[in-house]
Amino acid sequence: MATDCPSRDPVQLSASYSREVLPLRVEIVSEVDSTSSLFLEWERLAGQRLFLAPRWLLTWWKHYRQAGSHLQIVTLRDDNCWLIGLAPWYRRHTWWSGDEIQMLGSGKVCSDYLSVLAKPGEKAQVVDALAQYLPSQFASVDRLFFEGLDASDLVMHDLASAMQARHYEVKKLPQLDSYRLTLPATWEEWVSQLSRSRRHRVRQLWRNQFETGRATIHIADQATLQHGFSILVNLHQKRRNQMGQRGCFASQRFHHFLEEAAREHLESGQLRLQWIELEGRPIAVELDLEEGDTLLHYCSGIEIDCDYARPGWLGITAAIRHAIDSGKATFDFLRGDEGYKSHWRGQPVPMMNLEFTPPRFSAKIRSQVRGSLRLAKQKAKRILRRSAKSEQTEGHSSDEGK
Repeated sequence: MATDCPSRDPVQLSASYSREVLPLRVEIVSEVDSTSSLFLEWERLAGQRLFLAPRWLLTWWKHYRQAGSHLQIVTLRDDNCWLIGLAPWYRRHTWWSGDEIQMLGSGKVCSDYLSVLAKPGEKAQVVDALAQYLPSQFASVDRLFFEGLDASDLVMHDLASAMQARHYEVKKLPQLDSYRLTLPATWEEWVSQLSRSRRHRVRQLWRNQFETGRATIHIADQATLQHGFSILVNLHQKRRNQMGQRGCFASQRFHHFLEEAAREHLESGQLRLQWIELEGRPIAVELDLEEGDTLLHYCSGIEIDCDYARPGWLGITAAIRHAIDSGKATFDFLRGDEGYKSHWRGQPVPMMNLEFTPPRFSAKIRSQVRGSLRLAKQKAKRILRRSAKSEQTEGHSSDEGK
């Protein structure tokens, strides 16, 4: 039975398996851009999952692609050539992992909730076809590493089980939790859920700053995006540097990536870049992403020399209020263990990384080396934490706690 789909665009494809071998047509795409029909199909399949959509992931690939790495997007189609599954992957080579497959969007960009896309109702078929395809198509790959996964992701859990059945070693590796806030119907209802002291301070801040007109909220549009983005870079870096950190925008690669991603998602109506001015001076900025009924809190910054105005409180409460007023069901603080997330009533969402190692001697040896390096790194972190705690204790004044 012939499986060739009608020619759609000049995307380069690998040879595919026939329907007699697999129930789906499985191919590897090595080139795709915003003008291809696959881009549109991919967008439809991703739906509201912003970090799995091509606008985000192909922008990442443009800025984070390294020499020697190759796009390896696995597409799965039914016998009518409809796209029902897609694995947004790339292939690279490193000395410690050999040839490996990773998710687009991985690394310091911190794309959360990465996964394999499957059309609703087709999960089992997509997972089965992908699991059959991987051992042969990626026979020389030493490692498949997937980070930033929701620990409850059934597609990835089922894929892990299917690969274990094919004698792959599967490791579930730790990852920082994400935090989500379930939003009530009204702003007042949410404020009333805060602790008594926090509730009082929020109401006082809004009365003294926003209701008096001293503080104003600005939202970026096409004309003001560049200005708003420069405020984000400036305030984020000042705050992080004050904390003894480099800050995200110390990396020119990240700077250029997020700047382009912001333009792309403003165009698609998925960007909300807000900054707050206090008497004409920018003091807080938030870059958030609209994902259906969820607002994703991606990046922020505050002025470091106006603590009296609580710029961080003004920024985050303004973002949450917008989410509530616009009918959002969830405010997602995303990955990270910063204390403010739970203070604003965010609840932890367990995350995980998955590592698949094929049943090949060289791949297993590399896996053992990586395991040893991970243990050494964890031990070093524990020693540094104990050392820092000891220094803090020794530095305390004798009357602390009185």
